[in-house]
Amino acid sequence: MENQNSEALNLTNTVFNVLTDRVIRHFKLKHNISIKYKDSQLYGFGNYNTEQPSLKRDFELIIKSHVNGKYLYNKQREAASGKPIIKISGDYKNLYIKYLGYKNITDFINSDLFSSKQRLKQLELITKGDEINEHYYVCYYFGEDNKMNKGQVIIHHNWKTIEMIYVYVNENEEKNTYLFYGNITQSEDFAYFDTKYYVGNKRSEGAKFIFFIGKSSPNERQYLIGTYCGFDKYDRAISGKMILKKYNSKSEIEVEVNNKSFDPILCQELNKNRTVVESNIRKNPLLFSKKSPFAQVLTRTSGDYIFNFEIEQTSHKLKLKIEKYHFNIISLNDSIIVEDDRITVLNKGQIINFDFTVSGMFHLQKVSIYINAIYFVENDNKVTGIFNGVDINNKIVSGNLSIEVIN
Repeated sequence: MENQNSEALNLTNTVFNVLTDRVIRHFKLKHNISIKYKDSQLYGFGNYNTEQPSLKRDFELIIKSHVNGKYLYNKQREAASGKPIIKISGDYKNLYIKYLGYKNITDFINSDLFSSKQRLKQLELITKGDEINEHYYVCYYFGEDNKMNKGQVIIHHNWKTIEMIYVYVNENEEKNTYLFYGNITQSEDFAYFDTKYYVGNKRSEGAKFIFFIGKSSPNERQYLIGTYCGFDKYDRAISGKMILKKYNSKSEIEVEVNNKSFDPILCQELNKNRTVVESNIRKNPLLFSKKSPFAQVLTRTSGDYIFNFEIEQTSHKLKLKIEKYHFNIISLNDSIIVEDDRITVLNKGQIINFDFTVSGMFHLQKVSIYINAIYFVENDNKVTGIFNGVDINNKIVSGNLSIEVIN
């Protein structure tokens, strides 16, 4: 049960916290300590007093070798942050148990300190030993401050739990680390990540993720593409697209996250792909955004039109519908499809911009049009503007156009 050949001992967060609490109690009782001990003195690191008792010294007497007190302290911090599984390396995995006088970890778990459910969960963890697979990913996304970001993603227990680590560097090159832990559920062709984070002893809701995994095992895929929603470091509600890339080890993902360069293929998929909801309540809908006061201009663009493009004294006509409310641009020509369409109001409502691509037999394949808003919404017959784009021969073209209403 103890899996003596394992390089590390895996403990549930609950078992580790109970074990640590018992070790500290035993330490204070042994040395008749009633005052509060600093962590550095307790574990023996930093500028601690070597003449006073410490767990470092007690443990060294057990194994007759050097003990890294900072390592033990970091394990306590991992547990305090909510990490579900605490790994104790081969050098230290039996120290806690021997210090308390138990034969092995199984003997400790079978004590009356745990419920049957807690005991069963820990015994299952030990029994599986090296069969407990971990999978390592780097997540890429367009994040805060309009920059590409990376994070570490570690999948535990054959896609049952997840650990996510994000590191942000401020202007003074100081690092702030954010840790998230959560559960994974799989349904149909998707994997759902539900994460939490800890501030002190308080657990708060983290981000939610959905990734497409298909019918095969997610381990077989080098990349996973999905979406996320949650709160950013400025406490704003956000959502966007995210890509996970698989790596072989924890050291590999740490190297990749510390590397400030990004794959251009990932960048072009993720750049600007982010929605932000500001953390304040607008009493007036005109304050939703800078575009809101000019919404009436958009509502008056709907209808059926003939767009007449003039290129080198040749006219190219395209029939288009602008849908009311939805503002989609739809082709009224047979065998022509309009895609990637967008209508925006620019320059404080003075200019309307139509932007779309054309699939099918038409001279233009990509178009961006600029029209004077007042002339467009108030003229019932014909208005003029300018356009630029790419023709069917991949040449960059520009020119004048006119728009007529189809009655």
